[in-house]
Amino acid sequence: MKQKIFEFFKNTTVRIISLMLFMLFLLSIFLFYDVYVYQVKKCVGFYWVYRGDKYYKKNKTQHAIDCYKKALTYYPEHYRARYNLANIYVVYEDYYSALEQYSKALEIKPDFMIARIDYALVLSSAAFNHDKAISEYKKAIEKKPKWIYIPFFINNRKTYNYNSAVAYYNMGLAYRAKSLLVGENKFSAREYLRLSVEAYKKALKNLKNYEIYYNLALTHQLLKNNKDAGRNYCRAIELEPLRYEAHYNLAILLRDMKMYRDSVEEFKKAGLILDIDGDNIKTRYIYDVLSGVTQKMVLSGDYDYLADKDESGKQSSYEDDLTYNGGKLAISSKFDRSVSKSYSTCAAKEFFESEDDK
Repeated sequence: MKQKIFEFFKNTTVRIISLMLFMLFLLSIFLFYDVYVYQVKKCVGFYWVYRGDKYYKKNKTQHAIDCYKKALTYYPEHYRARYNLANIYVVYEDYYSALEQYSKALEIKPDFMIARIDYALVLSSAAFNHDKAISEYKKAIEKKPKWIYIPFFINNRKTYNYNSAVAYYNMGLAYRAKSLLVGENKFSAREYLRLSVEAYKKALKNLKNYEIYYNLALTHQLLKNNKDAGRNYCRAIELEPLRYEAHYNLAILLRDMKMYRDSVEEFKKAGLILDIDGDNIKTRYIYDVLSGVTQKMVLSGDYDYLADKDESGKQSSYEDDLTYNGGKLAISSKFDRSVSKSYSTCAAKEFFESEDDK
């Protein structure tokens, strides 16, 4: 009997508590209806973001756009959906839509560093708003996150250093672009170029690659800092010896410095690299310039170089390492092995580094 009474009270208590909880749930819905609606919409939004991410990874951009737009109708605060949507708009060259989405993503998450850098990049390269872009690069660098380091898993200091280097590099490009827009105001132009140099140097503290060294060299060349320009062209060439731009600009620099022998060497390298790539128009132009430099070298009295021969009596030339196959220039195995020596060591390197810090 006692057992039955206990079971009755137990079941009754459970039912009463369950009913009370259900009533509280209904009351909470009544009192916090907007909160429940928001959370449901948020879940639906995350679902569409998930779908959009899958399409984004598969490069099905139109499907991704549709999914992200649906997601944002349910959950407008999803900053990563806006960021990915902006990136897709950049691919479609819809830059103003991209800027709008980057801006909204940053309103939601102001410390979203990579989004701010991409936002600034589009401002500078597409909208030509260099002042706003430079301001955004500075904001990206200034907003340092709290450092988190878990061995083998996460090191956000390393990520920040890389992203800040990218920001400084693009800031340098923006300053150089501004220097071209000041017209005949040479003082302002030089000041912007100087700021560009400083930005590139800061980028090099955390990231050393061809693009930074090349653009630093180019800016020094515009400032007539010939040794600094040559030194940085050489460093760019050491990193990527088969990029013709550094060889070509170094050749122009050497020609202007009346170092014709070294200029000819770099023109040859640039021409052969373009020949390998099949760019006949640029190759023809470079060899026309090379012909002019060769004539200047002859007039300067430097005849020995033109008749430079190796021990076998044959003229030494990079062309010896190249062959034509079916009308196309092909790299021989000998050329491939000698690239690091002949192409990664720039002409006049010793001259440019003679006053370098040691």
